[in-house]
Amino acid sequence: MGRIRLTIALLLSASSAHAATLTIRAQGVQPDQNMVYAGICDTSFEEATCPYKDRGKASSGTVELQIRNVKPGTYAIAVFHDVNGNGKLDRSFIGLPNEPYGFSNDVGRRGPPNFEAARIVVREPATTVVIPIR
Repeated sequence: MGRIRLTIALLLSASSAHAATLTIRAQGVQPDQNMVYAGICDTSFEEATCPYKDRGKASSGTVELQIRNVKPGTYAIAVFHDVNGNGKLDRSFIGLPNEPYGFSNDVGRRGPPNFEAARIVVREPATTVVIPIR
């Protein structure tokens, strides 16, 4: 029994030894009862390539999301404020976002976001990224 506990403790400490906490501060959020969503993506902004996701209540001008156990590496972050509460980013008939959004490194303001330009480095033990929402 003692060996099993020791083995489990060693496995848990080894798995958390290579993980970081990523804090995302979405700034400029209009307070309401809906949610702010974030996707932490590793190869593109397609939802399927975002291994980490989080959401939080749009309750103040800055919404802070903390994602734990993120593998250190490079990622790009997409954030949007779901103002109508339907759980998705609404777009116009030509594909432009109809709801406030932002990307890491504040890319995508004058055209489609460039994934490579949006990349940030997540390091142990913690990384904080500020993303303006417009």
